[in-house]
Amino acid sequence: MTEILTALTFDSPVVLVGGVPDPVGLSALPSGWQVIAADSGVHAALKAGREPLAIIGDMDSVGDLASLSPDIQQIKLSGQDDTDFEKCLNLITAPLIVGIGFIGSRFDHSLGAMHALAATSNQSQLLLVGAEDIILAVRGDIALRLSVGTRLSIVPLAKQSFVSSRGLAWPLDGLHMQFGQAIGISNHVSASDITITAGAGDGYAVIVPFDCLETIIDQLTWA
Repeated sequence: MTEILTALTFDSPVVLVGGVPDPVGLSALPSGWQVIAADSGVHAALKAGREPLAIIGDMDSVGDLASLSPDIQQIKLSGQDDTDFEKCLNLITAPLIVGIGFIGSRFDHSLGAMHALAATSNQSQLLLVGAEDIILAVRGDIALRLSVGTRLSIVPLAKQSFVSSRGLAWPLDGLHMQFGQAIGISNHVSASDITITAGAGDGYAVIVPFDCLETIIDQLTWA
């Protein structure tokens, strides 16, 4: 486990950029949101015209750190027991953390990102953005408004029970989900107002297509 050396606390949402050639979705997010880079994600952020406040990671893939602007804080954390994404989640507190570049391009990286969502104690709202899908980590109940017919999957982060749902083609009423037993892949929206009432559990991921990004962002709330 990474030792927490520096805490970064924000009053507004934060964009966390991973190491991908094209940080899909970054341009759709407000330019005023602070950007943090996970290791080589610094290059993706800079290529997109967004200088990060800080770079966090073991710095094994970032290249020449001396070539970076001195305005970019460098937080080097060694250790192979957690990923750079997990290292970032250990340090950042914000009302919403939007992770770009952690899912989609490589399946093992996507699995690692899902593991991080399940393992983290970070209480921020967490949203991951890929080229095809976005993943919203949820603990407790949720209400969303999406277009009828939208693909929507529910995946437990460990174990999760559901009391009821509205607006889904296949209701979640009374279901108990757990990897290796039951998950909720490829459901879809049957009525635009969706509510999910959760029971006991460790949380779950709501997975919808990438083109729902701005709609989801608009419906999330933060102080």
